[in-house]
Amino acid sequence: MSDDLLDSIFEKAVSGRTLIKNRRTLTIDYVPDKLPFRDEETKTIAQTLSVVLKGARPSNLLLFGKPGTGKTAVIKNVVQRLHQKAKELGIEVTVPFVNAKTANTGYKVLYEIAENMGINREEEKKLQVHFTGLSMGEATDRILDFIQKKKKLHVVLIIDEVDSLVDKNGDDILYNFTRANEQMSGGFISLIGISNSLTFKDKLDPRVRSSLSEEEMVFNPYKVEQLQKILAERAKLAFNDDVVSSAVINLCAAMAGRENGDARKAIDLLRVAAEIAERERLDSVEERHVRFALEKIEKDTNYEVLKNSTTHTKIVILAIMKSKNGNTGEVYDVYSSLCNNFEHEPLTQRRITQIISELDQLGLITSDVVSKGRYGRSQRIKITVPTLTVREAFKDDPSLSTLDLAD
Repeated sequence: MSDDLLDSIFEKAVSGRTLIKNRRTLTIDYVPDKLPFRDEETKTIAQTLSVVLKGARPSNLLLFGKPGTGKTAVIKNVVQRLHQKAKELGIEVTVPFVNAKTANTGYKVLYEIAENMGINREEEKKLQVHFTGLSMGEATDRILDFIQKKKKLHVVLIIDEVDSLVDKNGDDILYNFTRANEQMSGGFISLIGISNSLTFKDKLDPRVRSSLSEEEMVFNPYKVEQLQKILAERAKLAFNDDVVSSAVINLCAAMAGRENGDARKAIDLLRVAAEIAERERLDSVEERHVRFALEKIEKDTNYEVLKNSTTHTKIVILAIMKSKNGNTGEVYDVYSSLCNNFEHEPLTQRRITQIISELDQLGLITSDVVSKGRYGRSQRIKITVPTLTVREAFKDDPSLSTLDLAD
């Protein structure tokens, strides 16, 4: 691409009319002061956590609900106000917030908890949780020792996408934190877990399940009428006057509401539609822009990633699909057999484990940890992409021509 063309694109962006006056209000990180249609949930969570202002430990809490139902926004809103009130009263409350999916590993979760709590700024080196170099047990002990050392420190630990933590690393971290208060003589720790999966509890050890789910709450999907009002409020904050009509808002709400009542998707539709209108240098967003936005958002990125993967990555995906039990060893055996069929030299098992981890990060597979009782835990790998998508993505690859993809 020539420099002149790039300069032209950037010049148009600068000189064109800006329809969006506050882009931040249309991002996933924005938490509005008012959360429509979540008053009851907000009230219940606030009542549960309010006992911390009396020096008592709040119950552990699990929040369930599909993506875009306001779970994270509500809890962030409540704990922000709680933190302010505790500060006014001189009560030492810390609220570390960790997203287990982005943290990716159990150790990274512990490291981020320590960072959020300020442990790694302590002069006492033996309490710090380094980015690498400690065992999981030692990292956990240092966090709990820090709480005890502070004596009156009240910790409300929030783990978003907690099901991702359990799927990838088991429930040891949850077990250690939920049981910690039994041994602590000063301070305490309460847990709030946020999950998109209603069956998340089924994966937990019974002891963890009983401790973690002292209180539970389900966030139901928004209705179309509710999404319309949420979008109307957000549009006032985000756009200049007369940019977005009620017809555009209603269409965004209908498209998001007919699937799963996802407010996040409705807001994304509105933002992308406005960006398309801006590129066309128009004065307002039209309904056709919303339809273009939906097509753009729903474009099958999985297909593109699969089609452009390396040959060995494709063979690993096929091995996962053909594996019966889905454990790492069996997947590698199937992979090696397929390599022989395709006349490729197999990569090492260590490298295949890395490829599996990369596929997990991309969301193309899931890697669940399955408890086998006294025989320990086993990893079970599953493909998340429809078989038809894999077939379409791989069918024109000449290196896989000998494989019957319908098998």
